[in-house]
Amino acid sequence: MSRAPDFWYLRPPTPLARLLSPLGAVYARETRRRLAGKARLRLDIPVICVGNLNAGGTGKTPTVIHLQQHLLGLGIDAHVVSRGHGGRAKGPLRVDERRHDAALTGDEPLLMAAFGPVWVADDRQAGGRAACAAGAQAIILDDGFQDPALAHDLAIVVVDAARGFGNGLCLPAGPLREPVVRGLARADLLLSIGDAAAQDRFVPPPDAPPHLRGPGSTGRDTASWPSPESVIPRNSLPRWPLLAPPSCGPRHWTIISL
Repeated sequence: MSRAPDFWYLRPPTPLARLLSPLGAVYARETRRRLAGKARLRLDIPVICVGNLNAGGTGKTPTVIHLQQHLLGLGIDAHVVSRGHGGRAKGPLRVDERRHDAALTGDEPLLMAAFGPVWVADDRQAGGRAACAAGAQAIILDDGFQDPALAHDLAIVVVDAARGFGNGLCLPAGPLREPVVRGLARADLLLSIGDAAAQDRFVPPPDAPPHLRGPGSTGRDTASWPSPESVIPRNSLPRWPLLAPPSCGPRHWTIISL
């Protein structure tokens, strides 16, 4: 993705941002229409969505990797389902980092596949069903927050602590895919990613869901990230239904705590 315009992150909004704001309102209405357009498919295994409100990188990929590693460490076979942006595969395709390349799968799914099972699918319902049929006990949706295909059992919105939500306007006037208040109303957790100084400057919006802090960079250098428990602390979450039988039969939850 090309570099975000500087004016997206200037407050108050610049004259150019204000000039573009009617287009941003149209974008916001389209996002709202798409989300309300059809009933979501509820799978028989838990679906955890890791998404954002901003266009561009906010730290979703390291978050997905660490959340998957955390669940795998608990004995939960968690599969990632991604659209595979930048790749030509329509899917559902289980990514094999030894045989596939970024031109086929997109670079982020290829990176994530080195850590655990990953599927790319233009149709997230088909991707979810494929993961379920392959034995997944939980699904992590990579960047699926504005996609109405699947119902979410837990929705995590990730934000870059240094940049926050920018000037608060929607594309192309600002960085947002949808208004902050509307988006956070559907989220269960807000996870800000950044160093201590950035975290100290970041102030969650009023009425935001519970806020967690994830240390480290918003980039793809997962080696710089700490253990999964420091990204999704065990004692910072309520108890969520995050484990189901390997089969896609009736929903029988075993309750665990992250």
